[in-house]
Amino acid sequence: MPLNLYYHPLSPASNVVRIVAKLIGTSFEETEVDLLAGDHLKSEFLFINPFHCVPTLVDDGYALWESRSIITYLVDKFAHGHSLYPTDLHKRATVNRWLYWDSGTFYTSLSAYYTPGFAGKPVQPEAAEVFKKNASALDESLKNTKYVAGDELSVADISITVTISVASALGIDTSELKNVEKWLKQVESNFDPSTWQTLVIDSANGLGTYFKSKAFSS
Repeated sequence: MPLNLYYHPLSPASNVVRIVAKLIGTSFEETEVDLLAGDHLKSEFLFINPFHCVPTLVDDGYALWESRSIITYLVDKFAHGHSLYPTDLHKRATVNRWLYWDSGTFYTSLSAYYTPGFAGKPVQPEAAEVFKKNASALDESLKNTKYVAGDELSVADISITVTISVASALGIDTSELKNVEKWLKQVESNFDPSTWQTLVIDSANGLGTYFKSKAFSS
């Protein structure tokens, strides 16, 4: 049975998975889940993922959700030993550290800013400041490294890049962070222009446009 990714094109987490799949040359069927129409709450999707979130990967009957789990699974299964997710214990632990930081700290601080806006409630400027402080910590960490986990591109770079791109589309400016800006250009250099434009820039801008229509509509 083929791989099947249940996703939404404006979901940052979905696009992290799609980007990593392209980098390792793995293809899968894609099933778009219309979140606005409530497709993720229908019984057929809840049977696959009772937590009703995207992305969700189905591999021969095995269902896996949470983007960071999915991307490490994909590399381990289809590109084992790839520098995106190294097998060396210390290198892998460093990549994991950044993945967990992005999930538990960085993206969480961004979510605290945008989640009220999607519900049509006032955004919280102080939440944006927390995100910028976290971005400053990232900037400091990038002073002496090419990528977040060392000298080679990893899945952590992809995940954090998407977080930064979404923040920019939501109106949080981090362009004064020169190390982050240099790193973003370095990450971009690993992609063909169409992939970068579609899965990083356009998807983030689409989410940003929707956010602004909800958060600033009154």
